[in-house]
Amino acid sequence: MGKFLAVKAEAWLKEAGSTRIWQRPPGPGLSGGQHQAGTCRMGNDPKTSVVNRDCQLHDVDNVYVIDASVHVTNGGFNPALTILANAYRTSSNLLRAWKGSKVRS
Repeated sequence: MGKFLAVKAEAWLKEAGSTRIWQRPPGPGLSGGQHQAGTCRMGNDPKTSVVNRDCQLHDVDNVYVIDASVHVTNGGFNPALTILANAYRTSSNLLRAWKGSKVRS
């Protein structure tokens, strides 16, 4: 599967205009360089992003995406601490808003 995806990725890069590509199919050893992200971009504009700064969907109330999906890219290192920090921040905001919206009798 890794070799197949490496060939596909090279083809996509060439199609996108890349002139130099270093294909390095995965080997048998462990690697810390992968973490899927970027499928639910965070941003202010619903036309260019899926969630707002609090990870709430622009188009659906009461639905939050609190994981690596909101990262556009991971940069050069494992994003685990960034994911945890964002989840902590967002969860705190969500809990505060939830407690504030409760109907008091």
